Amino acid sequence: MISTLINALTAPSETFKSISESFDLKQSTIPILLLMAFAVLSSAILSEQIADLQWEQVEQTINNNPNITEEQKQEILGSQYDRIYSNTGATSIFVYISSAISWPMRLLFWSFFSMMIGNLVLGSKIQFSKIFMVNSFAYLPSVVEYIVKTPIQYITDNMMIFTGLGAFGIGEQGSFINNFLSGVDIFALWRVYLTAIAFTFLYQKNLADTFKATGSLWIASLLIFSGIGAFFAGLSG
Repeated sequence: MISTLINALTAPSETFKSISESFDLKQSTIPILLLMAFAVLSSAILSEQIADLQWEQVEQTINNNPNITEEQKQEILGSQYDRIYSNTGATSIFVYISSAISWPMRLLFWSFFSMMIGNLVLGSKIQFSKIFMVNSFAYLPSVVEYIVKTPIQYITDNMMIFTGLGAFGIGEQGSFINNFLSGVDIFALWRVYLTAIAFTFLYQKNLADTFKATGSLWIASLLIFSGIGAFFAGLSG
């Protein structure tokens, strides 16, 4: 299994061909557990940086709310500060659990919609379980992302480390264009590319067609979530 995990990144064509031909849904648990483990480890290492980022967002939201008096703001901020910077209890546990379960949730959504677009555009009806299995391996670049980003974030004390167009800092933070460009990331593109390779074997199509399908889905999801993020950023002031 270790060789399969590594080869999914270094020799994707041969690996995804083998995975798609010897279908076993239980195989998907290994990359998912690996992603969850790295997510928890990263959260533990960056606990202070995550707390600082949360505090900054809470402070901005409360201070920009005109419906709250200054006295109420100080009272709310005081209680929120204690909650955020508590290294024990429900808050810290919630951070670890949410970071871990975010990966299977993301995989479920990406697998569902990639199956929908694949079955619609590529002309075959592939089972969700097969799509989910290959996508679990296609998400392995995120492990590399943790290995690369987490030490840099810890050393620089900066959570806003970008490996894509977000590094240009175009647009105000939280704006639509800033959200969209931040999502255009080399590791995200790598995941989409691996999904496209896997789909060449599942759907028996060439890479140009499968990459066009998965790439279109990725761009569409970026547009939607960038708009949602900008909307809520506007509400918080």
